[in-house]
Order: sequence, then C-alpha cells, then structure tokens
Amino acid sequence: MYDIFLLVEHGRDQGEVSVIGWFDDERAAKDTAEAMEWKAYREESKRQHQWSSQPLLPPNETSHRRFWVKGISKFTHTPAPRSWAVH
Repeated sequence: MYDIFLLVEHGRDQGEVSVIGWFDDERAAKDTAEAMEWKAYREESKRQHQWSSQPLLPPNETSHRRFWVKGISKFTHTPAPRSWAVH
C-alpha cells in the first residue's frame, strides 16, 4: 500500500523527470495530473507549428502522459547516532 503519491512531470528537454508535488490522496493526485495535462495541451495547441503537418492529439486520445502519478511509501524516521566529535 502506498502512503503518498508524487505528481511527476516528464520534461521536454533531454527526457528529464521532475517531481512537482505530492498528495495524500491518490484520486486528488490523478485529478490534478489530468487537469495539468489538459492545460498543457491547450497551451500547446495555441502555438503555431509550421514544421508539423499532423494535428496535436488531445490527452484522451493518446497513452503518453506528460504529467503522471507515482505512489511511494513514506520513509520511517530512524534516529541516527550522534557523534560528539567536532569535524
């Protein structure tokens, strides 16, 4: 079972991936990712691309997602031994 859900963006340059937020609720994370996907689609469709003869596909017609959710477990707090030595 997952404890938190990361909202992740797949970048456009060099394939980088960035965590842009986290949620306690999976449904809220997925709804936010979907809203951001549509917002990015609307902004991209406003731009003119002379090099592309194909129309931009809306997010509901493609399996690729720029924004997605990754569930992970929270780390438990483990106390570290203290060293009284000065470094």
